[in-house]
Amino acid sequence: MRRPTSGKPRITASEVKIPALALCLLLGASCTLSPRSPSPTSTSLPPTSALPTGQELLQSLTDRRTQTTSLRGLARIVYKDTAEKGTARQAVAVSAPDRFRLELFSPVGIAALVTTDGRRLAAYLPQEKTVYRGAATPRNAARFLRIMLSAHQVTSLLLGLPLLPLDVDGGTVRLDPESGHYELTVPIPGGGTQRFVCEQKTQRLLRWEVRNGEGLLLARMTLADYRTVQGQEFPFEIALVDLQGNQEATIYYEQLELNPALPPTLFTLAPISGMRETDLDAAP
Repeated sequence: MRRPTSGKPRITASEVKIPALALCLLLGASCTLSPRSPSPTSTSLPPTSALPTGQELLQSLTDRRTQTTSLRGLARIVYKDTAEKGTARQAVAVSAPDRFRLELFSPVGIAALVTTDGRRLAAYLPQEKTVYRGAATPRNAARFLRIMLSAHQVTSLLLGLPLLPLDVDGGTVRLDPESGHYELTVPIPGGGTQRFVCEQKTQRLLRWEVRNGEGLLLARMTLADYRTVQGQEFPFEIALVDLQGNQEATIYYEQLELNPALPPTLFTLAPISGMRETDLDAAP
């Protein structure tokens, strides 16, 4: 997390209109990213008639999107780009479809807080004695999260879900003979594709990718370390890569609770005595 800059946040455009993907609340001690790669499953090739349909392959993901409406936990965020790298621990609260609260820890308390109710975004930086407020736009989010995504997309990321709708009409399924994983490729309206890579046996999502109309890989999300939480399988490791911006971020959940009752007031920030208020929408 960083204080607003006077210039425009960097935006990476793509033909499929997917903004640049990155995630970092505040850089801490140096670290090296080492996301674990999913290991291949069986390499046996079933007959074409035995392949699941796209809807069947993503059924567990669709169910999780429907059943997991909120999340609360502790996470470690590891971030790296061409210029810097670091790590930070934070408390995470999420409520679908577009509300989140992120509290960054410091040795003496909260170092920063970003929250949105889907319409308004607020960021509290105690060291600056300032509360920043504005519309919950991707541009305002990028001022603090270094992530040019909507509140809905940030929520999906924290819930371990793809950032685009799970519309698989016209998708094709194949079994990769080398990895033994199912691959579902789905066209994106207007050009480009999204691809889902799933384990053959469990059909758990391992990787999600977006390519433009020329087949150039723009972004990739990988999911690993699935654990059973309250009867549901959830990925405790979620890595996001923006290949255009050479940025990587990985969320390592340390503690997790699914579907807790979260009051709406958790995603708003009341005025704080002695803190300066700054209007983000009025800033250059």
